[in-house]
Amino acid sequence: MSTMKIDVKTLIVLAGIAITFGGFYYGTEYRLSSLEQQVLIVKEENSSIRSLVQKLTKRLKRLEKNKGE
Repeated sequence: MSTMKIDVKTLIVLAGIAITFGGFYYGTEYRLSSLEQQVLIVKEENSSIRSLVQKLTKRLKRLEKNKGE
């Protein structure tokens, strides 16, 4: 049976690498979640603006129709 010996320096380097990758992963997840929330807010605002534009377009068409009469 062979035993693998890991000295302290190697253990510290491996732990540092693992912590770095873990931090990158969770940081990226947080930023992605934040961006998804912002996209939802923009979609809601876009929907509100679209309905307002449709209402204004209808009103403008009515005004143009009444002006022509």
